Amino acid sequence: MNIIEQYTESKSTTITSEDALVVTASYAAVIDGATPKTSFLYPGGETPGHLAARLLSDAVRSLPADLDAEACVERLTRALHQDNVSPSDRPIASMVLYSVSRHEVWMIGDCLFGYFDEAGTFRTVTNTKLIDRVLSEWRRDIILSYLSRGCMTAEEIAANDPGRRIIQPIITHQVRYQNARTPNRFNYTMLDGEPIPNHFIKVFPLSAEVHQLVLATDGYPILMPSLEESERELHRLLQEDPLCIGPLLGTKGVRPGNRSYDDRTYLKLEL
Repeated sequence: MNIIEQYTESKSTTITSEDALVVTASYAAVIDGATPKTSFLYPGGETPGHLAARLLSDAVRSLPADLDAEACVERLTRALHQDNVSPSDRPIASMVLYSVSRHEVWMIGDCLFGYFDEAGTFRTVTNTKLIDRVLSEWRRDIILSYLSRGCMTAEEIAANDPGRRIIQPIITHQVRYQNARTPNRFNYTMLDGEPIPNHFIKVFPLSAEVHQLVLATDGYPILMPSLEESERELHRLLQEDPLCIGPLLGTKGVRPGNRSYDDRTYLKLEL
């Protein structure tokens, strides 16, 4: 397994990225530390998302080579566990991980991956959350209402997003659906230090003909076969939709002075 391309960039010019990537002889992983839901910080001023990315990076480096997906997730979960921390302040992350020994991709949360199939077509796999889509649509409708009535300009909304402010209480409490065992259409999975039901772990066996693989965080709205193409598509969409109420529909937009709406990481491998 060789690295063809790799790139990580923070959404902000002043805040360290909460994304990470790790490549060992046995695994390759891209990690997306979750955006903080509160103002809580760990010792040293570390955000929960940054702590999650750091702890998971260390854990991947120590994984035995022959684990299956369930055993791997159990070890990663133990690495994240924190005592006496409220659910909304836990270190939380999504991850997409490639196992060399099993020639499989494992998804926990809303990272994404792409590969070239037997016919040479580049195919992508995503894992979006229903709760995110519902909140994103609600935020969009709020912002469009403000714009249509002339209550705020686009620039004012970017600096003080009324849609984000209104949906924030639900974002803070949506952890009730995280790794939930009681069936609900809003349930989703993230690595958060608490046990994850096995049915939430998505396992994708790759065919022997797959020799190139791309792992990425959802800071890339459209995953392309190369870093250059993915960056170009992202920047086109950022110019078109900086408030993230159109093709970049999301629960937050691009704040003034930021590079993007989210941190991003891209890793392309020769298998």
